[in-house]
Amino acid sequence: MKINIDLAPEAFGAHRQELFRNADFAVSTHRCTERGPMLTLANHRGALTVLPYQGLTIWDAEFDGYSLKSGRRSVKGAGRKRADDAAFCPAWPHQDGEPLQMQRVWIQLAGDELTLHGEGERAGGRWRIGPALRLAAQSAQFAIEMTVTNLAERPQPLRYVCHLNYDCIPDAVFRQNLPTPALLGDALGQELLCSDDLSRYVDQAEFFMLAPQGRRYVTRFATGQFNYGLRRIAVQGNRRLLAFIQPANCRPNAPEEEAGMMLGAGKTRAFCVTTGVV
Repeated sequence: MKINIDLAPEAFGAHRQELFRNADFAVSTHRCTERGPMLTLANHRGALTVLPYQGLTIWDAEFDGYSLKSGRRSVKGAGRKRADDAAFCPAWPHQDGEPLQMQRVWIQLAGDELTLHGEGERAGGRWRIGPALRLAAQSAQFAIEMTVTNLAERPQPLRYVCHLNYDCIPDAVFRQNLPTPALLGDALGQELLCSDDLSRYVDQAEFFMLAPQGRRYVTRFATGQFNYGLRRIAVQGNRRLLAFIQPANCRPNAPEEEAGMMLGAGKTRAFCVTTGVV
């Protein structure tokens, strides 16, 4: 049986209010002075804090006592919390300088899975955007999904990066089901590394980041949807650190005519990334 709960902006007050609870999940709402409506989706392993009307942007992801967000090392506040960075962005949150606004937001409960859905249009009605976040009971991993429909009368270039703002962990070990040459790719300036076309090697890419403290993080995606992986390069003292993978459907510097970039008139493309704690 499926249960659907439509959300309205007036449901978000200054004080936290529980919207739904069962044996597996708890959903609560509140309004942040700086960020507006915020929704918390929690299971027994942790919680996602989401900006539901801003493209379902995940403001923070906390599982097993740790925040996955760059700049935060512990839910208890042992690390600094950067006020300007979200944790994960399923949509284009600041394209054209404006956050992606949702016209409709709703929650769906089906068995042991809780899903937050959004719908909206942007760029003068030329795109229909449908982000979704899926959280399973007893899991510290979650799915970030996106459907994009071209509402224009002609093909349009589609550039999409699923931004995963993981921290750069010193001495982290990276493992993946890809050969080393696939990851060498190109350095784009001093701050970004882009892989080779991953679809040449595997159909389903799987990346692990192993922290020295024993925590293990995973990111999985189909290379038919995201055929490139981006890695942010951070400098700490005299060390250059690589962040965890960010899936992309094209190279950041790719020309619009590159294969796979164009989405035909009336066509829809779907994306899905699974990430979190192993």
